[in-house]
Amino acid sequence: MIPWSGRSELQETYGEIGVQVLPVKDRCELEMKEQITGSNWRGRRVGRPVGALGLLLALVLLAIIVLPAYGQDDEMPPAIPHYFAGTVSTSSGSVPEGTVVQAFRDGAYVIDTTVTSNSTYVLVVPGEYSDDGKILSFTVGGVQASQTVAWHYGEIDENFDLTISSLPDGSWFPFDCFIATAAYGTETTEEINLLREFRDVVMLASSAGSELVSLYYQVSPPIAEVISQHAFLRTAIRVGFIDPIVAILDWSHALWSDTD
Repeated sequence: MIPWSGRSELQETYGEIGVQVLPVKDRCELEMKEQITGSNWRGRRVGRPVGALGLLLALVLLAIIVLPAYGQDDEMPPAIPHYFAGTVSTSSGSVPEGTVVQAFRDGAYVIDTTVTSNSTYVLVVPGEYSDDGKILSFTVGGVQASQTVAWHYGEIDENFDLTISSLPDGSWFPFDCFIATAAYGTETTEEINLLREFRDVVMLASSAGSELVSLYYQVSPPIAEVISQHAFLRTAIRVGFIDPIVAILDWSHALWSDTD
C-alpha cells in the first residue's frame, strides 16, 4: 500500500501509477491477516525446538520404564554352589570309608557324598539365589550331625568338620540296604541297586522320608546281622518280603524315577 503523501513523487518519477485505494474495513482485515501470518511463522520457529525437546523427554521416559523391565526378563546365571570340606568323626574316633554324608536344606534332602579313607569328605551343595540364607543340616551314616550352617551361593568352607555321637550298631555296612544285602548275600545285585535308587530319588527327597531312612539305618544293622547268619531267614526275607517290593518298584519305575 502507498501512502497518499508519496503519490505525487511516484507520478513524477515513474509516470502515472494506478493505485487501488482499499476501503478502511478491507485495509484493517489485510493488516490483521499480515499480523496473523507473521505470528504463525514465528510460532512455527518457536514450536520446532519445543517439539524436539518434548520428543527427547518422551524417549528418556520410555527408556526409564522399559529398559529395567527388559533387564528383569534376562535369565541370571546359575548360582555358584556352596563348597564344604572337612573331617568326619564320632565321639569315639573316625568314621569308616564309604559312610554316606548327606546335606539337607530346610529339612529337604539336597545331595550326598561318601567319606574317604582318611575320614574326610567334600560336598558341593547346589542351590538357587532364593535359597541364600536357608539352613543346611547334615547326617553321617543316617545320624544327625551336630553342625548346621546357612547356605550362601559361592561360599567356601574348607574346614567344616562334621561330628556325630556314634554310628548305628553294625555300621560296618556303609549306609546301604542292610537287610536286602544280608538277604541277597551281596550288595551289587540289580534288586539292591533299584532299592538304592528309590531311596535316593523318593525317600530322601522329603524330610519325612529322610527321617524314615535315618530310622531304618539305626534299627536295621542288627537285624541284618541275624539274617546273614541263617540261610533259611535269608531266603524267607528275600522271597516273602524284598522280592515283592522290588517287583512293585520295577513296575512303577517310570512313575517315580528321576528323569532329569
